[in-house]
Amino acid sequence: MVRKKKKSKPLNAPKSRADHGTPEALRQADGVQYETVDGGRLGSVKRAYISRQTPMDRYKARGLVSQRQYDAAHAFYVLYDKTRQAGRVTSNYDRIIVDGGGGGGINEYAFSDYIKLQQALGMDHVSVVRAVVVECESANSWAKRYRLPSRMGIERLRDGLDKLAQIMGIS
Repeated sequence: MVRKKKKSKPLNAPKSRADHGTPEALRQADGVQYETVDGGRLGSVKRAYISRQTPMDRYKARGLVSQRQYDAAHAFYVLYDKTRQAGRVTSNYDRIIVDGGGGGGINEYAFSDYIKLQQALGMDHVSVVRAVVVECESANSWAKRYRLPSRMGIERLRDGLDKLAQIMGIS
């Protein structure tokens, strides 16, 4: 009778309670921070958190945008987030609203400010700023989508963020 070999530990099993991913992934990741999952108690599980995940975070870390431009992009995203447009993909059939009696979960003032800001920014700049800041698309892929030279994306983004900072009064 042939004896079967005893299987060793599976290849994908974590080595310890603090599994931070593969060393290759951590070397490529930029801005790795470690945080505890269980409130910081002794022996609690830790996980790796990559703090530079959005294109704006990466552009700021590489020195492609200034602090003023980064602050303008953050203010634009905060205003967009207040409109709650990111979560409203489908219609809401929960209640009947007659004569505009309810807001439907949207902040009307923030939405009108967001539209006014887009109009003041102009169509030349609002497309790239919205693509990079709100939709997390890289400036390079935005330029390719509009059949522009790849370096033109970051240049238009910088111009748009400068104009945005000027409109919003960020210094």
